[in-house]
Amino acid sequence: MILAGIAIMYIFSAMTSFLQYAGHGEQVQEVVFWMMGSLGKATWEKLAIIIGVMAICLPYLILKSWDINAIGAGDETAKSLGVDVERTRVISMILGALITASIICFTGTIGFIGLVAPHITRMVIGGDLRFLLPGSALVGALLLLGADTLARTILAPVILPVGIMTSFLGVPFFVYLFMRSRKVFW
Repeated sequence: MILAGIAIMYIFSAMTSFLQYAGHGEQVQEVVFWMMGSLGKATWEKLAIIIGVMAICLPYLILKSWDINAIGAGDETAKSLGVDVERTRVISMILGALITASIICFTGTIGFIGLVAPHITRMVIGGDLRFLLPGSALVGALLLLGADTLARTILAPVILPVGIMTSFLGVPFFVYLFMRSRKVFW
């Protein structure tokens, strides 16, 4: 799965690079701005589309949170509990990708919110997806709001793209998680 993700990342990175190479002034600027991630071009219409996608996808994920918890204990355990592992896994991945894509297409790549928020939430409330899913959404929203506020005020009147700020905040957190999991610090 990780190798497939890396391969897909390089394909899309090459496509983005090609768009930058083939584009003209303003088009290249739009691609670069999208790659940095920003809430600056958010509109109520775009928000309505995102809410619509989430209204379709989240109820299924919340309903299947027990099944996904069981899959976390292992495929054999989940199957013995009556979970259709393959179907649940595929549909959950598709819905998660659809939610992610619907947000990223409007805001650009705002990194680390989707990685940091679940880890922080799991540290606080545990790994039960019935609580982790809505908790991660709330923590992610708060992190994004905080990062956007920092991005707007740290170099005022210049507004930094929020994706830059979330990367500055997210990388140290992941270094901490990595060091903590290895139990080795400098």
